[in-house]
Amino acid sequence: MSSLSFDRAADFYDATRGLPTDIGDALTDLLAQELEGRRSCLEIGVGTGRIALPLSGRGVRLTGTDLSESMLRRLVQNAGNRLPFPLLIADTTDLPLEDGAVDAVLASHVLHLIPGWRAAVDEALRVLGPRGALLVDFGGTPPAPWHEWSRRVLGEHDIVRLRPGVSTAENVSEYLGERARTRALPPLKMVVRRSLGQDIDAWERQVHSWTWPYRADEIRTACAAIRASAEGAGWPLDEEVGIDWTIQWWAFDRAD
Repeated sequence: MSSLSFDRAADFYDATRGLPTDIGDALTDLLAQELEGRRSCLEIGVGTGRIALPLSGRGVRLTGTDLSESMLRRLVQNAGNRLPFPLLIADTTDLPLEDGAVDAVLASHVLHLIPGWRAAVDEALRVLGPRGALLVDFGGTPPAPWHEWSRRVLGEHDIVRLRPGVSTAENVSEYLGERARTRALPPLKMVVRRSLGQDIDAWERQVHSWTWPYRADEIRTACAAIRASAEGAGWPLDEEVGIDWTIQWWAFDRAD
């Protein structure tokens, strides 16, 4: 099965996936250091350029692929209405690059969306040259205190949060076996502040990809049930809580 297109998210992606400036800068520093000395880099699922554009500004030689033409148009707009580096409309499970074409492949919040994630990992290794590295952030926000309770209420309305691809470095490492060595990059830690009301608003607007398989009225009905029972369950809608969040990238280095 192919990857998931983010066409519907192009207009709100940047506003809902951005990082605080200091954390974004620290992430760019981390990845730029990891990519230093590599002749070329491919970002699969490059999207609006959230990761790639700052790296390009640091001199990293990039190519980007994405299924969504709308997301790529937004990337060009974010770059000042110019093409900052080569962009290709392509599925991560069937990349239009030659074997060994790049020294690094970036995958930020991508592999968890791909049912056929093993094919995507195989393709990443195919296009990597010797001693190349696949760099992955598996994504996912830290669970809020009301996560399990809201999950049960959503489930009562047949709404399930699915991650159809792979979400852990352990699963990728096990699949790759002796083809690659796994290492963790230094983690970046931050605190995010959220309220249940903010989460419900995002679910109703279907900001998150796990909501997209459901009709808008199905989501609204489930969210109305959460709102109606939140106070009684001990979860005030407007009370923000601080949630520790670790941004963790992993490197899978080709073992050759």
